[in-house]
Amino acid sequence: MPALISCTSADVAPAAAFTLAKPDLVMAADPQPSFTYWAPENATIRNHSRQPGVWIAESPEGSRKHYFGDQCRASEFQRFVGQTIDALPEKPADAIWRLTCSKCVAQSDLGWTRMNVSYDQETRVIDEISCG
Repeated sequence: MPALISCTSADVAPAAAFTLAKPDLVMAADPQPSFTYWAPENATIRNHSRQPGVWIAESPEGSRKHYFGDQCRASEFQRFVGQTIDALPEKPADAIWRLTCSKCVAQSDLGWTRMNVSYDQETRVIDEISCG
């Protein structure tokens, strides 16, 4: 079981390949991101105007979600979204992971190689896994 220290790093390893979600979206980015599972349905994906390797998915209602690529290998762990954090495998020795509850205060530093696992503090169900 991964160590749980609310809103801080924890030890937790890559999962087997699994089919990622492919939302219906408009691709306006060039180059395109490697994956689109992270984008909301009906969003338009564009390149960040000042930062190569960063993409923004803008929803029709105006919300925006940033994608920092897959340097942390978050795509390999998407199958754990919707499961409890106890389902996570052990973290690879060379990986940087941060487990944090979705309503906890967390430092807003950006680490493209760090995988962030966000979970509901009461149910311990993972709601998002992303790099950043």
